[in-house]
Amino acid sequence: MAEVSFKKALVALDATLMDGFVLEYVSKFYKSFGIEEIIFLHAIKEIDTRIEIDGYEDAETNVLDEIKEKLTYKVSQYDFKDSKTEIVVKHGSPAGIILKDAVESSFDLIVMGRKRSLGGSGIVSSHIARKSPTSILFVTQNMNPSLRNILVPVDFSEHSSLATHAGVNIEKHSNAKLSLINIYDVPLGYYKMGKTYEEFAEIMEGHAKNDFELFLKSNELDTKYPCHFTVRGSNSKIDIVFEHALESRSDLIIIGSQGRTNASAVLLGSFAEKMVFRDTDIPVLIVKKEGENMSLLQALLSL
Repeated sequence: MAEVSFKKALVALDATLMDGFVLEYVSKFYKSFGIEEIIFLHAIKEIDTRIEIDGYEDAETNVLDEIKEKLTYKVSQYDFKDSKTEIVVKHGSPAGIILKDAVESSFDLIVMGRKRSLGGSGIVSSHIARKSPTSILFVTQNMNPSLRNILVPVDFSEHSSLATHAGVNIEKHSNAKLSLINIYDVPLGYYKMGKTYEEFAEIMEGHAKNDFELFLKSNELDTKYPCHFTVRGSNSKIDIVFEHALESRSDLIIIGSQGRTNASAVLLGSFAEKMVFRDTDIPVLIVKKEGENMSLLQALLSL
């Protein structure tokens, strides 16, 4: 199984109250994620540079310096002493700046806040989630600042393998416990086999358990990791995952995201996107395959 590490992180700040939630979470758990270097980035929308005003460049510089000073003070209220940190303020579209830096500076992880009642439309986080070539962690506004239980939904694919490996690495650096969940289906034509729904569900669960054993073996995973098996039925996979996350008191959900190759399509799988923007207080980490969607994003940014 490929190595998944988050040594270099870009933490996006928007100069709102949400920054406090993001900074609290990152300061508590950056060691758990294995983060060694953190760039705190704030992007402000660009002023119309076609306007020619004496002293405009100086005023622009002063604005950037003032914002950087305020963010420096805000960051200083939290403990990042065991990591290399830098605060960067830039003019431009926040989504564009973050995505461009993710490509050019080879970050392993982007950390952003996901608001509920605080101001902001969430358009920036949605745009970045869809197109980022880098793994991305969404810290929620009302999250419980703890890291005891990690949940990884798996379908035994390469992308769920990456998500599981990320969970294993976080578990190694923390006191968290990792568990998995697999949601299987009963084929629509099950009755043609002369069996009841319940009987066929039992058969499908048996197949899922066999696939899980192969998944553990092929990824050299310890058999200690428990996996909860459940049939989807008429429920959505999203509802099942979050219901189980609440029951198991999960503090973090990790999912693998399969990018799409069609240039006209968004680059985040529908399941991952629905997981991220579900109205919940549980932080969600999307793990992306290294380099996936990178060439497409580079082309988009160069337009």
